[in-house]
Amino acid sequence: MDLYEAILNRRSHRFYKPDMPPREALERVINAGLWAPSGTNAQAWELTVLAGQPRDEFVALCSKSIPYMEPVLEKAGLTEERRQVVRGFFKNLGGAPVVIAVTVPKARDPEMQMAIIQSGAALMQNLLLAAHAESLGSCWMTGVLFVEKDLLEFLGKTDQQLLAITPIGYSAKVPPVPPRKDREVRWLGF
Repeated sequence: MDLYEAILNRRSHRFYKPDMPPREALERVINAGLWAPSGTNAQAWELTVLAGQPRDEFVALCSKSIPYMEPVLEKAGLTEERRQVVRGFFKNLGGAPVVIAVTVPKARDPEMQMAIIQSGAALMQNLLLAAHAESLGSCWMTGVLFVEKDLLEFLGKTDQQLLAITPIGYSAKVPPVPPRKDREVRWLGF
């Protein structure tokens, strides 16, 4: 798969088939994530891959973020129909059979913490692109951060920060192409 094609065609999937992806495909996705660049090459991230009963228990905790999401959905101007879709997604993460949680350590100084977060974000992007290359759907999720403490406790990582999670599985519905917003790109010295 061409890199530019992967970047332009990757989507956030919110409806999944129950079929479990092959472990080998998941291992390739994870390995691609682990090859992300990181500040001072610290590679300061940890991944937890959940399936079966642990996944179900984790998702039940994730669903507790729904009430906290209501003001966010309202502010975003979503229709009630669209809000229902989001609520349904947060209830069971679209039925994805696998969830990956990415955690990072807490640094003493804010500059290093920013580097750790940015490095984890690079890992997340690699995961999503690799999932797409494996014909798997994924969705970068931070809305669950409203219940971060509960999720970290479940993962046994209370001394860390939850960066994000992503459900992973075979997509049951191809998401539409979201419009791109106009953003300024400044070219200086050209």
